[in-house]
Amino acid sequence: MSIRERLYPREHELAVLVGHCSDARYVWNLALEQRNLWVRGRSQKITYNAQAHELAEARNATWLREGSAAIQQQALRDLERAFQNWWKRPDHFGRPTWRKAGINEGFAVRDLFVRRINRKWGQVFVPKCGWVRFRVTRQWGDIEHASSARVTKDRSGRWFVSFTYPAPNIAHEPTGEIIGIDMGVAHTVATSTGQFLDMPALLSRGETQRKRRLQRKLARQVKGSNRRKATKLAIAKLAAKESDRRKDWIEKTTTELVRNYDLIVLEDLKVKNMTRSAKGTVENPGKNVAQKRGLNRSILAQGWGMFRQRLTDKAINATTPVEVIFVNPAYTSMRCSKCGHTEQKNRKSQATFLCQACGHTDNADVNAAKNVIAAGLAVYGRGGTMHAKPDRVEHDAPVKRQPAEAA
Repeated sequence: MSIRERLYPREHELAVLVGHCSDARYVWNLALEQRNLWVRGRSQKITYNAQAHELAEARNATWLREGSAAIQQQALRDLERAFQNWWKRPDHFGRPTWRKAGINEGFAVRDLFVRRINRKWGQVFVPKCGWVRFRVTRQWGDIEHASSARVTKDRSGRWFVSFTYPAPNIAHEPTGEIIGIDMGVAHTVATSTGQFLDMPALLSRGETQRKRRLQRKLARQVKGSNRRKATKLAIAKLAAKESDRRKDWIEKTTTELVRNYDLIVLEDLKVKNMTRSAKGTVENPGKNVAQKRGLNRSILAQGWGMFRQRLTDKAINATTPVEVIFVNPAYTSMRCSKCGHTEQKNRKSQATFLCQACGHTDNADVNAAKNVIAAGLAVYGRGGTMHAKPDRVEHDAPVKRQPAEAA
């Protein structure tokens, strides 16, 4: 768990922070290339200790000595941890990839020192930079007891510091309530109780129009020009607003669900596969590519993956047990929640469900959510629960979770 606070470096501190990002990225990429050569059989086995020794020698002979040794060594530790995660759980953690300038801007601070200036401001010590201000928006006790921190810069030019600390427990009192959830595009969340939880517009009408104008302007500008860089920065600032508002809604909604329900059932959706491009190849071109591209954007804008992950994280850290079950999503939108008749013609449109057997009518998303909760109760009744690691779910597997201890 991490606490993310906005960093406000002064002008003379910016150059040092940018240099640390560049050094960490360079060390990461160089060490990654060495490991890739070893994997391809072109070199002897590479270990963290060997690379750390080579880094010490390189600092004595190259420009790397001007940077911070602690930050450069931490970049090697991060790469080692990334490979360890990949080897242990390749289905969850991908293979470590290159870090790119302008995209992967950040570095870790291992030996953490923080101090509070007043009620609104604090400072974190950055090697070779000194004390850098950040805005305090969370409880100071959580920040003060953090074990490490990471300084990052997003595409809109904002600096952040993320403090690592144990995940807090979500206050939850047993209610006996259960709920099924159907994720959608027209309605972000449809529940088995007939309620719709819709994510608000991430950008206002004026911001959306401005973003489109900037994108058209960007397409006409010369690559590498200063004006194009300014346009990209303006677009990135709007994208940052979208991201912040999406995350804010997801955090609030998932917290409310965990507090109000003892059993939550979701579909085990493979978002990565669902949002794969349909353009195909030159020999086998895809069909309805533009429509599929629009659907992909709508799914990604809703943040299904983040919603699912935050819900499971909070359920695990609830003060009393909250079960989160993932069920097979097949035919949930075509099955009648009353009689069980499954037919494609049952779903008359995006919003209308009409059973061809019994005549039951309902909102299509609510009907799907009722099927989800029915499947979840069947799994739960057999003693199978699926939670905490939805990307590694084995349907109907009897896995029991121990209740989280109260803080």
